[in-house]
Amino acid sequence: MTIANYDALIRELLAEGQSRPSGLMTQIVDEDQDVQLDELDEEIRKGHLNELVDNIFSDAVRLNASDIHIIPRAARKTEIHFRLDGYLTLWRTIDDLRADAVAAVVKDIAKGTDRFERNMAQDGFIQIQVENKIVRFRVSIIPLIGKELKVKLESIVLRVLRDPESSITIDNIGFQPQALELFKKAIEKPYGIVILTGPTGSGKSTTLLAALRAVMNPAYNIITVEDPVEYFIDGARQVKLNPKLGFDEALRAILRHDPDIVMVGEIRDKQTADLAVKLANTGHLTFSTLHTNDAPSVIARLYKMGIEPFLLAYSINIIVAQRLLRKLCERCKTIDTEVLPITFEKLGLTEEEIRDIKVYRPVGCLHCLKGYKGRTAIHEVLYFTKEVRQLIMESGSSINEEALRQLAIKQGMKTLHDSGIELLKKGITTIDEVASTTMND
Repeated sequence: MTIANYDALIRELLAEGQSRPSGLMTQIVDEDQDVQLDELDEEIRKGHLNELVDNIFSDAVRLNASDIHIIPRAARKTEIHFRLDGYLTLWRTIDDLRADAVAAVVKDIAKGTDRFERNMAQDGFIQIQVENKIVRFRVSIIPLIGKELKVKLESIVLRVLRDPESSITIDNIGFQPQALELFKKAIEKPYGIVILTGPTGSGKSTTLLAALRAVMNPAYNIITVEDPVEYFIDGARQVKLNPKLGFDEALRAILRHDPDIVMVGEIRDKQTADLAVKLANTGHLTFSTLHTNDAPSVIARLYKMGIEPFLLAYSINIIVAQRLLRKLCERCKTIDTEVLPITFEKLGLTEEEIRDIKVYRPVGCLHCLKGYKGRTAIHEVLYFTKEVRQLIMESGSSINEEALRQLAIKQGMKTLHDSGIELLKKGITTIDEVASTTMND
């Protein structure tokens, strides 16, 4: 029975003085839903969508994509994009199958998502085996509005959570020699906070994991508090937050759990910052992350959260700002002879450096993506010396970020921009990469 027939029946019954039939509308909706589900399942079978989605997951893993974007462009058009080396790349277009059928397959695979829910944001989790390796995906689904209002569309993004190779260590993650020496010195201390800062996707979690591996010891009780847990760390006790266990409650519980080393996924607010400082000041080595543009601005951010200068000065060991730059393909890169001198000047290079520098540009071949292959990290390392601590202690109503920056540079800190220039001089990356990644910092 259709809705139109139902309305006609209601009018007829009301004209005869009878009441609205109980449960009839529910029955009609259920019948219509069953019809829609049958059509959807038939679409999935017809398009071999289960196999297609499996292949998309496998391709993303093999290409080392960090994210998969499933974007509906119309009722029967879906685009699949991979984030490769930090940039979205169109991988394929599905233009002969319903977009909601593609979404339904992903929802069926994911844990924690409902195929029939199309009006709310959903988060889920997928774990599959690709080439004899277990790979996890974090699933995010949000409803969209399209030109065809009767069609409900949903955007799906899957973060590929592959465990970093055991070969990734703090020695080969991209630190310059002096920065590496200071970072090792900071994480080898028995207590204090080590903070990684940078935007989403800048490799902070990978660097923290490498740091944890460097200090891993069976004699230490290592606890992590994360939301979500992106990497499984052998030798650590990992706590996943949930609606009944928030950051505050988890950190308070950890203080009673006899930890030696604690990793807090992110300092989000004053409560989290207070507890991280308390952990550091009670003899615990604490790792965490924060979202700021550079290392000195972390101090200002924590101060604005309400952390006193003397606590900042004596609880933090080191702050590391990090970015990722695309690396040139060694097989096809070529010397760029068309760079204007003014371009080098805008990058802050001296006349002597301009005379000696040799830069390369991307070309593109079968072994890379438009001339680039892989990424490497650059760092800005603010180590807390006596002078840095004293400057923070002398802060009045605000933190003087520029004074901190100049003091750190005087003591040997390379800014993110300077670190990018070093890679440019070595022929590892390009002018465009350095400029787009660091010129605003």
